[in-house]
Amino acid sequence: MKDRWEETLFHMAGQEQIVMPESLSDKIEGILCKPKNGKFHMSVRKSLILAAALILLCSVTAVASVGAVRERMEAMNREKIEAYFAQIYTTKLGADNYNRPYFDTEKKRMEELREAYENEARFPKGELTMIEQAQEYKGRGVAFLGATSSFFFPDEEMSDEELLCIIDFMYKRDYSLQKMNEMIAAGEAQMPVIREEEVEATDEEILATDAVYEPEQELTIPYTGDLELDLTIAAGQNELFLAGYHTVHRMAIGSSDSELFFDDFGAETRILAMCQDKNGDVYMALWQWLDENDIENRTMAVWVVSKEGKLLHKIDLSSYLAPGRQGYVRRMTIDHNGWLYLNVAGLKSSNEAQECEILVLDREGNYVSSITSNEYAFRLNGGLGVGKDGKVYTYIENFYDPDNPQNKMGIASLDVERGMLGEIYYDIMPENAAIMIDIIAQGAESDFVFWGYDGIFTYNLGDERAENVLPPYEAPCDWEGVRSCALPDGRIVFADIGDYRIEEHPLGTRFIAVPEKTCFYYVPGM
Repeated sequence: MKDRWEETLFHMAGQEQIVMPESLSDKIEGILCKPKNGKFHMSVRKSLILAAALILLCSVTAVASVGAVRERMEAMNREKIEAYFAQIYTTKLGADNYNRPYFDTEKKRMEELREAYENEARFPKGELTMIEQAQEYKGRGVAFLGATSSFFFPDEEMSDEELLCIIDFMYKRDYSLQKMNEMIAAGEAQMPVIREEEVEATDEEILATDAVYEPEQELTIPYTGDLELDLTIAAGQNELFLAGYHTVHRMAIGSSDSELFFDDFGAETRILAMCQDKNGDVYMALWQWLDENDIENRTMAVWVVSKEGKLLHKIDLSSYLAPGRQGYVRRMTIDHNGWLYLNVAGLKSSNEAQECEILVLDREGNYVSSITSNEYAFRLNGGLGVGKDGKVYTYIENFYDPDNPQNKMGIASLDVERGMLGEIYYDIMPENAAIMIDIIAQGAESDFVFWGYDGIFTYNLGDERAENVLPPYEAPCDWEGVRSCALPDGRIVFADIGDYRIEEHPLGTRFIAVPEKTCFYYVPGM
């Protein structure tokens, strides 16, 4: 999943107008794709982040590291450099997080102190306090939790010394990333070894009772099935649906094992998104390749399968594809009318050339409406779901403005009859929430529960702000690359994949989830 932080890295690299020498490009490829001793594994998303960061830092750090700043960076011993790099490599989340946003006065002083740091060698006397658990922070000074890349600020305004500690930490971290990548490329260092933490599973006595269905019940369940998860998981009425390559399994709530639900696809297939209607029928948006040796030649459709696992019919989406596009479906949901809502890219309405953001079809696949907006931006990774009021809502945000890059986010209901947004609840996310919402669903005690890389949030219609009920530094698992969905009871379910194996295939390299390294987490959105 490409989040806002990742987009920002590439945008910043583009602004720097970096032309990457062929030798550096080869080094990056070697670092990310050719591990030494077969020990290195990295998720696709993290490899993209490290590559983008390396490109960026080779430009930015070279400018900043002059004079006293450069001497300060080069004075770090190898142990310190490796420690900074290990923190970047092993963090559960792909972006920095904060227990509170910067005050406006802190932002202004931060810029002034950054200039003084670079140009006047104004360095802090001390360093950030490093903690291993969020509970260790007692509200004094500035601390950093490496496991989730989280900064902890005091309630009162930070002093110049505390702000300088943050600036110094970021410079040392950036320099360490650049230096370690150079050393790894030269064969002078290796990627850090990640120690696997033993997962404490939920007590069997709880799993054997109806407590697993309670909206406040948190569950940690190591997977014992054999499905190699691919792109998506989805919540049914009282079960989960898990997609593998050309295979879909079903798994009861609270279970550790899954069973085959449907695999009669007849061709190479990837399931992009799934949902279940009130009758129990399962809708699957998918790609298919009739010739597995031709990666460009694929079809796109929605298959409808009964709750018994019998194919009912297929909805061909080829007529909705925009010229030159192959289309993508990220999220899908069904309203009380049985209308199917698709959060799409590369698809258009049936009689227009303009691409739409939301495509609405009836049960048989007939065109109902398409929705876009000239005022708000939609995102492919944005949420889509039915609220407690029965209306379908989607994620919206402001269009990117380089002069005002603050990301304002909200939700809006969908007016199908008019083909436009309905009620709009804009700028409802806390100031320090910078990454898009991926899940929108009805909450247990609130109108909505959201999930994104900034945490789990609840929201009631009409409230000024959503509330962060689970910040990233309290995440039960690695949120990078997790598969996720929302249960009808308001809980968010994460499928955390601890390891992958790489498989070469005519349709491209596959990163196959290792079943025995997969764990399911049920997190109450309360």
